[in-house]
Amino acid sequence: MPEKPGVRGRGERRAKGRRRVRSAPPVSRLVVAAVATGAITLALAGGGTALAMDQGVTIDADGEETTVRTFGGTVADVLEDAGIELDEHDAVAPSPDTPVGGGDHVIVRSPRPLTVELDGHRHEHRVNAATLDEAFGQIGLDPEGVELSEAHTTAIPADGLTVTAERAPRMIVMYDTVRSETRTTGGTVADVLDAAGVDLGEHDIVSPEPDEAAEPGMVVRVLPVLDAPETEEVVIEAETVEQDDPDLPEGEREVVTEPEDGLKEVTTATVLRHGEEVEHELSEEVVTEPVEGLVMIGTKVEEDPSTPPQGGGEAGGLNWAGLAQCESGGDPSAVNSAGGYYGLYQFSVTTWESVGGSGLPSDASPGEQTQRAQQLYNTVGGNWQSQWPHCGVHLHE
Repeated sequence: MPEKPGVRGRGERRAKGRRRVRSAPPVSRLVVAAVATGAITLALAGGGTALAMDQGVTIDADGEETTVRTFGGTVADVLEDAGIELDEHDAVAPSPDTPVGGGDHVIVRSPRPLTVELDGHRHEHRVNAATLDEAFGQIGLDPEGVELSEAHTTAIPADGLTVTAERAPRMIVMYDTVRSETRTTGGTVADVLDAAGVDLGEHDIVSPEPDEAAEPGMVVRVLPVLDAPETEEVVIEAETVEQDDPDLPEGEREVVTEPEDGLKEVTTATVLRHGEEVEHELSEEVVTEPVEGLVMIGTKVEEDPSTPPQGGGEAGGLNWAGLAQCESGGDPSAVNSAGGYYGLYQFSVTTWESVGGSGLPSDASPGEQTQRAQQLYNTVGGNWQSQWPHCGVHLHE
């Protein structure tokens, strides 16, 4: 078997049958891989105890696993029994003098070249890592903040790997007044919040909502809700509308529809806004719509038949009784035998309507007929000949 760079075997004791690691077993896993002045420090969670008998220890050498049965009590003993000799640039965890026990893991990583072309700039690195995932921390690259040409789990060959990377779009998160900038390749607002390290409270309000799509340069706003929301019922007062009714006697009120109040549920909570705790309405839901009331107000002026018609201006002093006697014999319900002319002054329907009358002139009161006739006289500027060419002469008697 050809030797790996930085990992040298010794005769027949060299470990065989290595397999690629898919995930570290839960009993012992790699937790730190940091660069410090060119050296790599690897640490394992949990330690081992000296072996009292022949037990298996798993060795992960550059991503390939093998189990070694040994009576040795330290990492150095296990590596020796596996036929692995460390190069001065290799990284091992735990350290060689660490005691180990059955079921423990030993990690060995030899240095490998890694080239990252980030936003068009070439960066050369030497990493003690088997995959890109392991290398990120060593080269100071946030895997969530860039888009890579290779998957994060891509293995780094012994002769090195070149990948291209583009910085993810910059996003801004406003947690009340606290502003954070972050980059992420995530596709949702929830991913932006996660990249910014924002842990939402159960009731916090996020705009846009967490499941909406993330957009480059977007601003995500979080309104922190400080306590559990409370919901109460609130009455919606119904309004009453008043309308004029010309058929109802003046001043008389007629209720057409009684107003009915509605009901809504309003949810509020204490929130943090501009650094201060304030009450905020979270939602409002109408349970029952209010019913608008309607009241009709009478505007019809009732005439007193005992009161003689009153005219205005020059028309008020004319002999309207003489004109009526000539036109209709003084009969307010008179209808011309040929049709088309009605009442005391023999109005046509068109002329009657032109001075504000409605219906037939012969159906109106004598007082209204006289008032409309006087209005007509004033409208035509006293030119009575145009309206009553035969009888109009009596107006001035």
